[in-house]
Amino acid sequence: MSLLVAIVDGYSTGRYLAPEIHKLGGTTVHVLSSPEPPELLRHMKYQHGAHRSLPYADAADMAEQLRDLGVGAVIAGAESGVLFADELCARLGIDWNVPSLSRARRDKFEMIEQLRRSGLPVVEQVRSADADEIHRWARGQREWPIVVKPVMSTSSEDVFFCRDVSQIREAVDTIVGKRNFLDVLNVDVLAQTYLDGPIYVVNSVSSGGVHSTSDVWQFDFERAPGKGIRMLQHTLLSRSFEKFDELIAYNNAALTALGIRNGPSHTELKLTEHGPSMIETGARLMGATMETTPFKRSLRYTQAELTAMAVCAPEEFAKLSGSVQEPRTGLAVVWVHFDTGGRITCDDGVDHLSYIPSIVGCYGLPLVGDRLGATQDTTGRGGFIYLQADKERDLRRDTQRVRNLVRDQTLFEIDARKVV
Repeated sequence: MSLLVAIVDGYSTGRYLAPEIHKLGGTTVHVLSSPEPPELLRHMKYQHGAHRSLPYADAADMAEQLRDLGVGAVIAGAESGVLFADELCARLGIDWNVPSLSRARRDKFEMIEQLRRSGLPVVEQVRSADADEIHRWARGQREWPIVVKPVMSTSSEDVFFCRDVSQIREAVDTIVGKRNFLDVLNVDVLAQTYLDGPIYVVNSVSSGGVHSTSDVWQFDFERAPGKGIRMLQHTLLSRSFEKFDELIAYNNAALTALGIRNGPSHTELKLTEHGPSMIETGARLMGATMETTPFKRSLRYTQAELTAMAVCAPEEFAKLSGSVQEPRTGLAVVWVHFDTGGRITCDDGVDHLSYIPSIVGCYGLPLVGDRLGATQDTTGRGGFIYLQADKERDLRRDTQRVRNLVRDQTLFEIDARKVV
């Protein structure tokens, strides 16, 4: 009898879970964590792909429905589904992740404090709805800026880099009382010391408390004008990166500290003089983009494939338990961003990409007539350009050419009078 898997909020890259589960003989049912999907997810172009969907019900009612169906596993497909998936597992008696640490897998403040209690290096932080309290805390920090952001959001929404009390007040006034991308009401903010340098990402799949590394990345970003960040590029790393093993060791310890024993995880880290330090982790797949064709050229398995294997073919996954995938070829993804909002009136500049040999695909680029805003987060609304090459110098050369086209806003023409 095939395993029936419930996927909670199978949006963004969560849409890859159901097809991979089906390939291994499993069946799927899609579950909503709220009566209506959050706006960020509601406008996703892709469907979850499950065999059937259930209308929203509270956790007690939904658990009964899933029990009657014979569901054997519950997986969060997107960040919005993490807490609901945990609650359903607990009600169904499914041994998944440590129930008592569920909040620490979603609340960014509690997450860092749990790591601190476990003895891992982490940033200094405070949470409050009072700008003056945050400023008093900030005066005790060694360096400015400080980072102010929502506690329970995603996709780098409303991230502020504050250098004085007026900027702190602006950040607090913007965030507190607002419903974020995931339709969670912000009742306070999180302020943290700022760690300079690129973001490093470790994507994993765990089974029985053993963590296997799917892929490791360097994310290059810049601060957007005003507030927020814009992702520029992420590049697949191999063991030749000198801090590779340090990142994995810290990540594995952090996942254990947060009670992640099963399923996928996506961890963002910074490297400090004292070693890795977590920004945050999500008990779900890496978001934004995970296009199968280019991923599979560089990696034997995608993170979605490994997750399906861990659930539906545990004996096969056990052969990989604790392993680290090594890339077969170089892979980079350039993010398309926009300096101004408006409506796309021309995309002739995209033709420039045809002359760059390492490009292997463009995904999610806007169409003529689409309306968009200036990029201030990491939702990836502008789309992604994938590049692949065996030689590092070729990949570096061509990604820089693409980044220059994006930086100079050459790919698209925008009528800024038609602002979103």
